[in-house]
Amino acid sequence: METWLATSPWPGVVLWVILYISDYYLTLYSARGFREIGHFQFEGSFELTPQYQKDIDALNPISKLHFTLLILYSLLIIFIWWFTQYFLQLRWAYLLYLGMLLLLEVAIHIRHLRNVSLIREIQRNGGVEGQITYQKWFTYRVSAFEFYLSSILFLIIAALTYSLFFVGGAIMCFGTGFKHSRMAKKAKTNPPQAVAVQT
Repeated sequence: METWLATSPWPGVVLWVILYISDYYLTLYSARGFREIGHFQFEGSFELTPQYQKDIDALNPISKLHFTLLILYSLLIIFIWWFTQYFLQLRWAYLLYLGMLLLLEVAIHIRHLRNVSLIREIQRNGGVEGQITYQKWFTYRVSAFEFYLSSILFLIIAALTYSLFFVGGAIMCFGTGFKHSRMAKKAKTNPPQAVAVQT
């Protein structure tokens, strides 16, 4: 697989585009779904990434920021492939970087699939009563734990397969988990002023 990914930048770009686009629209689906079932409230915003919170809260089908970053990161993948192949002649550096991008999205998609499954099950069969409110710090802490688990999983795979692609994924997931841990502490110290009711 790594040989296929490193031969040309286009497999990486195609996978990135698919994962990054589906990430945004699965987030929209979950945000809309949690509002419709009415059992869940999220302090501040359902979206964890501050830059995207306005778009997700408004359920915007098209985000200028998302489109801009999609293009920029796609161009960056092409540039890093060229730079590592022809200038540095270090294929492993490209695979490390690509693993950081793609496997972070894989970890995020696992969360999306869990949310989609939960929403569809409640919509079809119920099984949930009352309401629950997720405080922002708690949401970030749970997110951090999930990223740490993904980091450990990718690190184990990397050790078993001697894959720098999975090393990249482990590094990125750990870094994101650490970032969310810090955001959890900040949110607990300075909580949002209001709770966003998802109805």
